[in-house]
Amino acid sequence: MKKYTFSLSKVLRVRRIQEDQAAAKLAAARNAAAGAAAKEVGAAHALASRCARGGLQSAASFLAWTETMMLAGEALSDAKAEVQAAEEEVEVRRDDWSSAATRVSALEHLDERGREAHGLEQRREETKIVDDIVTVRGGSRRPGQGDTPCPPGRRDHT
Repeated sequence: MKKYTFSLSKVLRVRRIQEDQAAAKLAAARNAAAGAAAKEVGAAHALASRCARGGLQSAASFLAWTETMMLAGEALSDAKAEVQAAEEEVEVRRDDWSSAATRVSALEHLDERGREAHGLEQRREETKIVDDIVTVRGGSRRPGQGDTPCPPGRRDHT
């Protein structure tokens, strides 16, 4: 009997590799998003810790504090923008991975259907072979002998 081979097995292998690559890119994007979120928390904490100022200060001290606060605020704004961009990248990578997984799933479904059809065809062939064996044995009996077959190599052609 013939062994089953999926005609698109090479395509399926490539699609699985693409799915794995898309999953790796998604994981990297998630890591980058987590890093950006941590950076945002750090920037917010840094800004909050600089907000408190102690008592009366000279004009130079006040201007330095104001400059520091503006820089900390800009750092927080930049961190928030980074988080937004990282989250958008995660969405893009998730869509890419989802598309790759769908393509793999479709090919796997075709493979499964092919295997089922091949199994059904094999059972049909086995049934046919068994029927042929029964028919040949049935045809090699002598009339009146019942279920006893002729000895091997000898046929009665009466």
